[in-house]
Amino acid sequence: MVSYLKKEIDSKFALIIDFDSTIVSLESLEYIAELSLINNKNKNNLIKKINDLTNLAMNGDISFQDSLDQRLELMDISQCHIAETINYLKKKIDNSFKNNLDFFKDFIDDIYIVSGGFYSIIHPLMQSLSNINWQIYANDFVIDLNNNVIGVNKSNFLALSKGKVKTVDSLNINKEIIVVGDGYTDYEIKKFGLAKYFLAYTKYAKRKNVINKADLNCDSFDDIINFIKRKY
Repeated sequence: MVSYLKKEIDSKFALIIDFDSTIVSLESLEYIAELSLINNKNKNNLIKKINDLTNLAMNGDISFQDSLDQRLELMDISQCHIAETINYLKKKIDNSFKNNLDFFKDFIDDIYIVSGGFYSIIHPLMQSLSNINWQIYANDFVIDLNNNVIGVNKSNFLALSKGKVKTVDSLNINKEIIVVGDGYTDYEIKKFGLAKYFLAYTKYAKRKNVINKADLNCDSFDDIINFIKRKY
């Protein structure tokens, strides 16, 4: 855990953090796929397709919207899978993130979790980590009366192409924005002029097309906080 002096950098920056393969060590939707397809005789082929679609979107080779729609079509998700995923992910939170909770608590007004993942997973997991009032922007499952997932809320920017760009734009942040994440969708926030810096989080996923766009490659949240200290 790095040390810092709170008010020296207060009010000068905003930090946008991805969730999957950044705050947690894996892609949550891929774990849900494993659960939902456990009894499917074509499980291995379907899992490979889902993983490939994730990587295509994270590398910027297809739109996030297409990737998400195609992945959900291959799964059969229920509420019980969501609950089990939350419990599993509690053990997969990045240690350097947990070690720097004091930093996040002190600067929480300027920290945003912006994810193509799902609010119903991210929110309870983050609340279990601490009682910080996290600012979370993520997708919403559409669930039927039988507690089965039947889609995603398409009125949410994050379900659409350039969803992170549109979401951050809607927040009207009047500070220099630093984006942290492992995917091309995170870099797009800088690409389209909303962020000053993009930091690639490479501890769990190393994507060449993303790393090449980064102002800094990080494998710890200590690196990120030290970067902020140097800049602000």
